Amino acid sequence: METTIKTSKETKERILSLDLAEKGKSFDMIVNDLITFYQSSKKKYLKDSKKWNQSFKVHQKAMAEYQKEVQKHKNEKEIWEKLLLWAKSKGFKL
Repeated sequence: METTIKTSKETKERILSLDLAEKGKSFDMIVNDLITFYQSSKKKYLKDSKKWNQSFKVHQKAMAEYQKEVQKHKNEKEIWEKLLLWAKSKGFKL
C-alpha cells in the first residue's frame, strides 16, 4: 500500500539536499534511511545516557565520601587547636 505524504517545497528541497539523497533513490528509500538514522541515534543516546547516569551516581557517592573526610579533618583540626590552646594555658612551650 502506498501513501502520499504532503511536504512543502522547502521540505522537499531540504530532503534532496541531504547527502543520503543520491540520484536514483526514491523518497521511500530516503525516509527509510532517515528512520534508520533516527533509531540508531536514539539507541546510542539511551546507551550514553545510561552510562552517564551510572558515572554520575559514582561521582555523587565519591563526593559524599569526600565531604565526610573533609568534615572529619575539620573536627580533628579543631580538637588539636583546642589541645594546643589548653597546653599553652598550662605553661607548655612548643
